[in-house]
Amino acid sequence: MKTIKDIAQAANCSVSTVSKALNNRSDVSQTTKKRILKIAKENNFYPNAFGKALKSKSTENIGVIFCRESQPLSSNPFYSRVLEGIEAELAIHNYNLVLQLISDENKSEIPKMIRERQIDGLILVGVINQTFVDQLKQIDLPLILIDPKIEQESKWCQILIDNEDGAMQAVQYLIQSGHQRIGFISGDLERQSFSQRFRGYKRALKFNNIPFSEELVQTGGLEKGYEHTARLLDLDNPPTALFSANDINAIYAYKAITERGLAIAGDISVVGFDDIELSRMASPPLTTVRVYKEEMGSIAVRRMISVIQDSDIEPNTTLVPTRLVVRESVRHI
Repeated sequence: MKTIKDIAQAANCSVSTVSKALNNRSDVSQTTKKRILKIAKENNFYPNAFGKALKSKSTENIGVIFCRESQPLSSNPFYSRVLEGIEAELAIHNYNLVLQLISDENKSEIPKMIRERQIDGLILVGVINQTFVDQLKQIDLPLILIDPKIEQESKWCQILIDNEDGAMQAVQYLIQSGHQRIGFISGDLERQSFSQRFRGYKRALKFNNIPFSEELVQTGGLEKGYEHTARLLDLDNPPTALFSANDINAIYAYKAITERGLAIAGDISVVGFDDIELSRMASPPLTTVRVYKEEMGSIAVRRMISVIQDSDIEPNTTLVPTRLVVRESVRHI
């Protein structure tokens, strides 16, 4: 980790000059100030984070960062509920929420609230790219990851869905309902949650001695459930049931099924994952795997408070269990 002395040495000036430049003092020339700021940025050195803010009192703020991808947070039925859990738990502990939405264009930038240590800790939720995470490793700030779409990080606490077990519950239910030829649809398997749900799907098949078939798997893209389902339905021997790795794609699967004049459950059964509100309003109501989204947010905040109060706490991973919610989208055959 770079220190202010390192920045001074690289800029060929005194520590006091670096301090003045970083604090935008007027008694430093603009040329010198620009040179120092450039060197500081290149080295991910932020004075408020590494200097005076560390010695100050608690800000009583917790930062939360979401990546919007191509949609606003308000339209994401999963993460908006996670945020509700975070907000409710922060209120209990008398902490303020500082929310940052990062778009695809700037999700490698370090936000001001981190650079200037306006927060006591940071909660990262969902789709965060590895470059951004690598930069955060250089900053001494308590951090909790909720359902990250990156490889597991032993440096920080993580709140994860027990995706594999949830997927096994879903596929096991389809098998117990008499289905042997079960399709799988999802977004990109590079995302940790989807790859874990895919593993659960395959494990359930193996446990029941059902051969795995590549032709029954359609993955990739954002909300491509309609296209994925259409391809499976066009097979010479289409599946009798679908397991969708999230509810949104399951709802798109409904559309592809009904447009072909087929009946959901009657002709092809569907199970989703997440239990978003739309799954209850679908026709027929969707059988799905419930994820306790608000609880994930609450657990993250409680863990964050513990880390802030005791920096020696070892990073750990909390697996939040899931539960299959049986509705009307599966037919017993």
